[in-house]
Amino acid sequence: MILYHLFHRPGRTDLFELGETRLAQLKMEGRYSCYRNTRATLRKLSCFLGGKTLPLEKATPELMDRFREYLIHTVGNSHNTVTENIKVLSKIFSQAGVEKNPCAQLGQTRIPCPRGYLQEEELATMMALKLPEGSELEMARDIFFLECRTGLRISDLLQLRWCDCSGGSIRIHMQKTRRSIEIPITASVEKTLDKYRDLFSGPDGRIFPLIDEVKSQPDEFDHPRRLIYGTARVNHLIKQVAVRAGITKKVSTHVGRHTFATMLISKGASIYDVKELLGHRDVKVTQVYAHLLDGRKRELVEMLE
Repeated sequence: MILYHLFHRPGRTDLFELGETRLAQLKMEGRYSCYRNTRATLRKLSCFLGGKTLPLEKATPELMDRFREYLIHTVGNSHNTVTENIKVLSKIFSQAGVEKNPCAQLGQTRIPCPRGYLQEEELATMMALKLPEGSELEMARDIFFLECRTGLRISDLLQLRWCDCSGGSIRIHMQKTRRSIEIPITASVEKTLDKYRDLFSGPDGRIFPLIDEVKSQPDEFDHPRRLIYGTARVNHLIKQVAVRAGITKKVSTHVGRHTFATMLISKGASIYDVKELLGHRDVKVTQVYAHLLDGRKRELVEMLE
């Protein structure tokens, strides 16, 4: 704090300068999602201020509250997006060592979003849909089906290689958690994978080479950018498949992972079983599915009648 008073005199330190330092740090660490969120937040703040600078001593709680209202009413951001934007600025203020963080009194709690999932019948309808053989639509549907049957994230499936599938299991180092996980290959998963063996062969080749088709850019974020593009592409396609199948629910790649967890719990799996299969580090993350056990509990108790 003493260093702050020595080197951060009024008018000399601009929030946007600190923001650029934060961006450089995130870039060096390879944290692409945080980098994008920080960059977007700073751009919104710049628009709010009309392109003016923001010396730290002028970044008051009142100004931050007006910025929050601007995000809600002018930009039209959701509660959780606004929360993430405020957290970004709060982090920059904290790293600057300010005595009183002007974002401290603003709400920074996310609202849990409903976990969408498909019923078994809805998934069966999607899989029965006639799609052009070898098309991107078919590939997107197969990727979604594998999510529903393995619980793997889209980022892991897009990077999945043939050498990861052996001995009746899929063994990977998860992109998000950096945790190793092993998922058994069932008959339906094996059948889906077999469709692509002759198309994209070679043990080191990717099963679904969507990210290989993205134009390479020589920077630190080339690979995560490819994953984001691949995810967006699959999401776009899978929504088309859902519409063709007559499904009115909002369908995305993450819905596949939730469908996997939901179907397991509905068939009697415990939260701890699902935690291990999803690769969660903490069972608290898996607790979002706990409410699904209520019906199962009643079934178990009524077995005594």
